[in-house]
Amino acid sequence: MAAPDELIGKTVATKYLVEQMIGEGGMGKVYKAIQLALDKPVVLKVLRQALLSDERTVKRFQREAKAASRLNHPNSISVLDFGQAEDGAMYIAMEYVQGKDLHHILSREWPLPEARVIRLVSQVLSALADAHSAGVIHRDLKPENIMVEQRRGEADFVKVLDFGIAKIVDGSIDDDGPALTRAGFVCGTPEYMSPEQARGAQLDHRSDLYAVGVIVYQLMCGMLPFDSDSAVGFATKHLTEVPLTPTKRRPDARVSPAMERLIMKALSKNPDDRPQTAEQFRAELLAIEKERRASVGTARRPAATSAGGLAPVPRKVTPIDQQETRVNPPSSPWASNETTVKASSPIAGPVPENAASPTTSPDRDTTPGAGASSIIFKVATVLLVTLALGLAGLYGWSVMQKPKEVYVPPPNAPLTGTGQAYEYDPPREKRRPGDATREAGEGDDAWHRGNMDVALSAYLNAWQADPQPELALKIGELYFQKGMSAEARAWWTRYRKDAPNAKAQLYIDQMLEQ
Repeated sequence: MAAPDELIGKTVATKYLVEQMIGEGGMGKVYKAIQLALDKPVVLKVLRQALLSDERTVKRFQREAKAASRLNHPNSISVLDFGQAEDGAMYIAMEYVQGKDLHHILSREWPLPEARVIRLVSQVLSALADAHSAGVIHRDLKPENIMVEQRRGEADFVKVLDFGIAKIVDGSIDDDGPALTRAGFVCGTPEYMSPEQARGAQLDHRSDLYAVGVIVYQLMCGMLPFDSDSAVGFATKHLTEVPLTPTKRRPDARVSPAMERLIMKALSKNPDDRPQTAEQFRAELLAIEKERRASVGTARRPAATSAGGLAPVPRKVTPIDQQETRVNPPSSPWASNETTVKASSPIAGPVPENAASPTTSPDRDTTPGAGASSIIFKVATVLLVTLALGLAGLYGWSVMQKPKEVYVPPPNAPLTGTGQAYEYDPPREKRRPGDATREAGEGDDAWHRGNMDVALSAYLNAWQADPQPELALKIGELYFQKGMSAEARAWWTRYRKDAPNAKAQLYIDQMLEQ
């Protein structure tokens, strides 16, 4: 049984009575407390005692208070107080939000209607617009940092939390800002990192908008844009791969075409191709909701009928009629993402007096002319199927007759080319894939910790054990981050040679142009 927390039941700085611990992170613990002067619940973040001697961590903690205190927006968490307790412990007091975080809502309530996603995310963007105008970049947006509370008469009210690694870009209140993050050290959550953040490059507010794009993608289809089992794997995919559209990644997700286009725009590798401001992103979201409401209104409006209107001609039930027969109006935002079958009649014209009623048995076709149409349809179907089979057979025969291309190396060709590491190519029987996997894992861990030299050494060891294309990709990226462009080009060229059809080719082409 865990020992009770030493702060619970105590008063911090003679102001805050600690009631319970509600969270814990690398820098400290988070408590629910009562502000004694107002008898009001607050959130108290207390820095770990062991970190008080770490000047870098103390400054980062102070920066969080400064960054959050700059913000005065209904959708941003409010900082009430900041100081140091009698025992030297540093704390930040913030408003207490009674609600659930967006991760909890996503895991318990998915699928979410598009209208609700727009309502939630538009508030996030409104908070970001205020933060960006104050020169603050969040850098760690994710569902866990977005609280949602149900207020009286106002459902889904959003509060954006945790500016713990926020960056203040104008330097007016944090002269030591650049020193708080080591060169090449990556801050944030890999699943939501922008490509430039994963690379450790200079960030601006558009990095936050990429993270919002990942969140909207996840809210709409219940899945992240990429899957990986490691932090470096996520970062590499954000750097090099173009994600599948939400409807291709999850065909059963209800995502309108306009929403899908906006999501993919926000996930552009190049910041210039994303929405350029939080206000612009929010305006495009609200335009989608306005279009949706207009289309719903159009769909519900009763259709005009003429005095001489005729009932549709009944038709024989065919296998296709057993499928879903919902018909979406042409203006519906779901039109391109749902499989629909129109139940319209294949025969036009007035209904003869002796036509069968809708209650006629489907085993008999009493509609004049229906038999002839049915025969013609069947004959045409047989002809089309026969033609398709013939073309497929002809194609298969041509492929079988084409001689296979077999690479034959020149006599006495050296296994390692010019002796350069990026040209290393041992025979299969001399490769050690197990050792390569172990070394690559150590490299991933080192990269995530920001130790590029150790990561590079581990990747090179893995390459010597089993030269795989993804290792060449990572080695090239590390050389690029170290400013060694010639080495980066050599390794990326090897990657292009070994993986000519990989998704990272577009990224490599762009980097080689630089």
